[in-house]
Amino acid sequence: MQSDSLTPYEREIPLFPLQVVLFPGGVLPLHIFEPRYREMVTYCLDTDSEFGVVLINEGTETGDAAGPYRVGTATRILDVSHLPDGRMNIVTAGEYRFEILDVQDELPYLVAQVRLLDDEFALEVAPAVKSLAEESAVLYQTYELLSSRLIFAWQPTEENPEHPLELAYQIGTRLRISLEERQLLLETVQLEELLTREIAILKDENQRLSFRLMARNN
Repeated sequence: MQSDSLTPYEREIPLFPLQVVLFPGGVLPLHIFEPRYREMVTYCLDTDSEFGVVLINEGTETGDAAGPYRVGTATRILDVSHLPDGRMNIVTAGEYRFEILDVQDELPYLVAQVRLLDDEFALEVAPAVKSLAEESAVLYQTYELLSSRLIFAWQPTEENPEHPLELAYQIGTRLRISLEERQLLLETVQLEELLTREIAILKDENQRLSFRLMARNN
């Protein structure tokens, strides 16, 4: 499937349009039942390939191929359980964000040429970004604490990632916001802008959660 004409920052991967926005580092369990996605998962397992999780822009998860947003996250299969009738339960983890350059529909599932959007190990962290990361980390800890006091099943994360980009990914994963808001964060390539947007959301969410907690305790 891989083309020899791709640059080091490009890939050719299968696409899985879903009603989900996944960030790198996020874990996504999936139940695979449609024949086309059984074929896709089998291909990924046989070739040790990732596939792209993309939010549906037009269409539905089942039936005709849905039209995805142009930014998604490549995910790798960590575990698979095969069921007797051919269905599968898989556990995947997000690896990197990408932008779709071109989509092919010759196979039962979509295949896209994609461009990698960032590399957390190659980025130099500017002082302004470090400052935003420190502010967002404090707000995020408060968000986790308030959520754990309001939601019985909420399990706060044990620690925050040290790298600002990984921190931004984790915040995006944990925020309880709409799919459209989550997609906007995923599409925000510049780290400084991404952290700034997340800080604004965290401030609003923390205020809302604080009001709910005070109302419950009164």
